[in-house]
Amino acid sequence: MTSMGFYQKLVRHSRITTRDAAQLTGMSIPAASMALRRLAAEGLSTPLKKGSWLLGSLSSKPGILVTAAADPYQAYLSGWSALRLHGRIQQLPEKHFAVTLGRPGEMDIAGTRITLHHIMPELFGGYVYDTRADGFVASPEKALFDLAYLTAMNRSRVSGNLPETDMSGLSWKEVQKWVRHIRTPRGRATVERNLGRMRKQNTDSDGVL
Repeated sequence: MTSMGFYQKLVRHSRITTRDAAQLTGMSIPAASMALRRLAAEGLSTPLKKGSWLLGSLSSKPGILVTAAADPYQAYLSGWSALRLHGRIQQLPEKHFAVTLGRPGEMDIAGTRITLHHIMPELFGGYVYDTRADGFVASPEKALFDLAYLTAMNRSRVSGNLPETDMSGLSWKEVQKWVRHIRTPRGRATVERNLGRMRKQNTDSDGVL
């Protein structure tokens, strides 16, 4: 089977395992693995986790990469990555910052560094699909909240120090809505302090916490 024939049998799948590729094409697992590596050399597949592949030409849009990194869990761009996409900061983040219900961690996909930060189910939200990223992206308000929350939890080594950030026109009521979802009074107080510090760093904000 030619590489293109192999690819055409799998093209409807954006992500696939080596085992699934073997089943769909009738090949052995070692043969399917070799075929997927040939596709990678041609720019038509990208290795993810062991035995897992992203099919098609690698997109520069971060939403696709974040979705692949978090699979099988859902994830969305947040923090500095979302703020940059919304034009709130000018500094280009070194890593794609994403929030997931799955396990936290860092991974590299074709030279792109992605950090996944775990958050509780009741705090997982505040995002929409954004064609600019080809994936889910937090609102500016939720991106700020996620930074403040993850800094407070001190689990992901997230720094709450923001580069110069445009906070004009933000809905602080929306931010406070997420603060109220935090279970403990101590947690809510810590996140509010973090948000207050972020706002103080950017004195042009016209909202009221």
